[in-house]
Amino acid sequence: MLSLVWKDVVAARWLLLLVIPLGAVELAVMSFTPAFYVIAVLTFSALLALGSIPVEEYQRTELLWNSLPVSRGAFVTARYLTALVGMVAGLALGWALAQAVTRLASSAADGPAALLGLDAHAVMFGVLAFSVAAFLPLYFRFGAGRSLLFFSAIAVAALLVVSLLAQLILSAEGYPSPISDPEAWRTAAPALMTQLAEWLTPRFWRLLTLFVGAAVIAMGVSLLISRRLYEARDL
Repeated sequence: MLSLVWKDVVAARWLLLLVIPLGAVELAVMSFTPAFYVIAVLTFSALLALGSIPVEEYQRTELLWNSLPVSRGAFVTARYLTALVGMVAGLALGWALAQAVTRLASSAADGPAALLGLDAHAVMFGVLAFSVAAFLPLYFRFGAGRSLLFFSAIAVAALLVVSLLAQLILSAEGYPSPISDPEAWRTAAPALMTQLAEWLTPRFWRLLTLFVGAAVIAMGVSLLISRRLYEARDL
């Protein structure tokens, strides 16, 4: 199993040699603008987790790996392990760099921003884990090209559903729509954010644990689905 994970590392070695140094520099710089840092560390971690897929697609080595005396189930499991190791490595490197550069900088005397802490990185791990859990079954069923299109469509649909649900909740609580009445929304937003913070603070760690746990379970379920799909797929 570990040899299959190492195979993914070897396949993407030139990509990693390029991405890791450049990504580390970008993460260090972005640490001073936490909102952009979140985007950077998510992108960096996703590249480490799934970067071997486009490389193997370009080199057309999937049939070669499947010609080896290794079951398809083991091949799928190794891909999930690679994704998990890549996510954790990317987030860990981002956290370490963010902590180091912001603590050493004289302009960051108060310490790192909240978005650079372990709790924020745990949230990002959950987001990445759910994304991987949604993408890999599509990859093992349809291949790299079509799976990316399907995943993009699912992601856009999910964002629309979440936005609609958020608006319905706000409307039920008597808040105006930010689209139809932006001025009223700007007036109401500070009070809403204060109420949200007051509600979230005593429940944060419990909700975070549930979120990360649900993400891990989603990856486990996704692994079982991917194994079945890939074993039934005609290569």
